[in-house]
Amino acid sequence: MRPVYPTMTAHNAGEEPWRLDRLARTDGRVRELLRILTREAPDDESSLGEGVWVRHVTALHDDRGTLVAHISKSLADSSWLPVIGAVVSRAWNGEDEGNVAFQVIGSGAPMPLGEILQPEGPA
Repeated sequence: MRPVYPTMTAHNAGEEPWRLDRLARTDGRVRELLRILTREAPDDESSLGEGVWVRHVTALHDDRGTLVAHISKSLADSSWLPVIGAVVSRAWNGEDEGNVAFQVIGSGAPMPLGEILQPEGPA
C-alpha cells in the first residue's frame, strides 16, 4: 500500500510544532497496531485495518491534548468504529494523552470515545 496520511493540524502548532510530531507518531502507532490486530488484505499490500484507516480517516487534530479524528460517515456507521476507536485511544495514550473524539465529516459536535466504546462484557 502506498502511504496515505491524514491531514495533521494542531491548536497553536506555530508555537508548539511538537504537537504535529506527536500526531505523526500516533498515526504510525495506529497503523502498527492495526497491522498486528487485523489480517492481511487480499491484495497483500496492507492489513484490512490499515486499509480502513487510510480510506476513512481524513484528518487528525490535536486540540490542546484531545485528539480529534475526522472520519467518514461510512466508518461512523460501521462495526469498524469501535476497533479504530480502541486502537486510536491506545496509540494516543502513548503520548501521555487520554482524550479522543471522532468528528464525522459534515456533522456537528465530535463524538467522545466513551460513546463509541461502551463498557460491555459478560454479565
